Amino acid sequence: MIAYYKTEVPFLRLLLFFIGGVSISILFNLAPQNFWLFIWVILFIALLGFAISYKDQKVYLHSHFIGILIYLQMMISGIILCNQHKQIYWKSHFSNQPADELIITIDEEPRVKGDIARFDANVKGSIFNGVYNQTEGKLLLAMRFDTTKALNLNYGDDLLIKAKYEATEQPYNSAEFNYKRYLSFQQIYHQTFINQKQTAKIDSNKGNFIKAFALKFRTQQVKKFKNFLPDKEAQAVASTLILGYRTDLSKDILDAYSKTGTMHVLSVSGMHVAIVVLLLDFLLSFMNKKTKWRIIKSILMISLIWFYALLAGLAPSVERAAIMLTFILVAKAFNKRINIFNIIAIAAFIILINNPFSLTNVGFQLSFIAVCGLIYLQPKIGQLYQPKNRVLQFCWTCISVSIAAQLSTAPISLYYFHQFPVYFVISNLFITLPAILIMYAGISFLLLSFVTPLAKVLGIILNELIGFTNKGLILIEQLHYANITKIWMSFSEIILFYLILILTLKSIKEKRYLKFAVIAFSFLILGKTYSHFKSLRQKQVTFFSLRKNTAAVFINGRNAFLITDLNPDEYTYLFSVKPYLDSCQINQIQYYDPHQNKSEKLFTFEDHRLKIVHQEEKIKGLNKIDWLILSGDHLYDLTNILNQNKYEKLFIDGKNRDFVIKSMQTQLLKHNLNVHVLKRSFSIELKINKK
Repeated sequence: MIAYYKTEVPFLRLLLFFIGGVSISILFNLAPQNFWLFIWVILFIALLGFAISYKDQKVYLHSHFIGILIYLQMMISGIILCNQHKQIYWKSHFSNQPADELIITIDEEPRVKGDIARFDANVKGSIFNGVYNQTEGKLLLAMRFDTTKALNLNYGDDLLIKAKYEATEQPYNSAEFNYKRYLSFQQIYHQTFINQKQTAKIDSNKGNFIKAFALKFRTQQVKKFKNFLPDKEAQAVASTLILGYRTDLSKDILDAYSKTGTMHVLSVSGMHVAIVVLLLDFLLSFMNKKTKWRIIKSILMISLIWFYALLAGLAPSVERAAIMLTFILVAKAFNKRINIFNIIAIAAFIILINNPFSLTNVGFQLSFIAVCGLIYLQPKIGQLYQPKNRVLQFCWTCISVSIAAQLSTAPISLYYFHQFPVYFVISNLFITLPAILIMYAGISFLLLSFVTPLAKVLGIILNELIGFTNKGLILIEQLHYANITKIWMSFSEIILFYLILILTLKSIKEKRYLKFAVIAFSFLILGKTYSHFKSLRQKQVTFFSLRKNTAAVFINGRNAFLITDLNPDEYTYLFSVKPYLDSCQINQIQYYDPHQNKSEKLFTFEDHRLKIVHQEEKIKGLNKIDWLILSGDHLYDLTNILNQNKYEKLFIDGKNRDFVIKSMQTQLLKHNLNVHVLKRSFSIELKINKK
């Protein structure tokens, strides 16, 4: 039996303080120190003393004080555990030792795009002056290889590479995704780019043999989809939805699922595990009669659940579901009562103890918040309407589940993805049955694929099911106002959103909470109104820092004049330019390519002038230029340019190659002139005032 009583959730309360400690360690980037261990020992001794003298000293009369000590110890435990997981501070980390060469083990299947293969690697040793030293740490590796030959690199292979690496790069443009921080949460602080010819494969099968088996098994199953499903999009969706293999998914399909609020279907999660459990429970239902058989059934189901979780890549959402179902199945086998919130807390504890940085994983956050929302909110929403018709009951259950999940995860989703699917109820109602059918058809296909005629039939059924689902979601995506984008929420606004939700739910039983909910809502509205007013009055010019391109933007209110050689669908634009424009709440963008012809360009904005020089030619001087950009990737003689133009700020953009930039910097140094290089340096944002 599953219980929900408030008095039976000690693990949930302890978890909150443990998470608080982990958060403190991450937010303040604390280094491992003996100070925290000292505090932990003091608290432990105090609690031990209270436990020994529990009756004699009537400690039970001071339970609140004991509770505070326990919660403090949980918080300190979170800090200590998280600090110890920061590999960059370890003496044995490869970056803390001199090295000529590194010995690495490939930690995942290489991700191939064009002639570049990317993968994470564990550094297991270094060689310096011919001496081998055992080291630790993770390295992000990008390798160029000959596409005419097979890559022949797999998980668990040992490679010998040159010890030429650099720190991962921080974001150079405002609102750009902080990839450096994201990698640091995975204990990756360094990266390298090498040619395959500069590496030597020295061993194979050195990874975890269970993970290696799961990856190999998954690859074999993916090949079955590719062999029997005629449509490539159907192959990709089947591989992703059933096996968690996302490499082949196209951008169009990802957008369709993302913009309709059904992305959770493509991310192997608790829903997928639950579908597998229901199938196993049905197939093994004959074992329910005796206790002995029920225990054997639970062992079989738990083993298969964990195998499926491993097959799907052990994402936090899958781990959470597998751990929870393990406890539930064990309790069910022995007819024990459990509290679902305690099970959720225990699952989170296990994941965080193994890796405290899982807390930063979006999948971890969404998974636990969604399941809590479903357990707590869905019954309340479901009670609002109770149809007698079975079809209506099923539809209303799906709708209430969708609303509960969307309500509970909306703030987190808005914070990370800046968009809201308006028709999420329709899309989730539409996809519920097809997703279940695809899962069961896919599992049946994989189990019976050795029977070729049957595999062909099931492959066609699966192909048509996925095709129908994809077309339906694309149709919903194309409806007017299907997706609200450019929604930027601060961390404080997220807290306010959840506070409003909690207070509103509390007010159902106690009306006094309603006024607090209204106050919190008022603060949220005031904050968004101020943000909107601020965006209408903004007036600035921003020079972006890019690797191989030019980009500068004039912003006036919610209108922008963008000077760039990038197309709106290019990765660099989407990654480095668009987030900034969205964060400024820009509605209208006028594009201009500064490299359309060979001559220099002059732009005027609010009585300020910007000039972009592309090549050395007869240059018409101007009395006054506010900003001068040297572009075009030419080895200029800057003397003529500098004599003809009077400017306030000088820039060299990323369109120039490194040796060209170095040449220009050398010339400018002779003239004692300062320059800002818009490549591997921070972007420049200048507020504009009328002259």
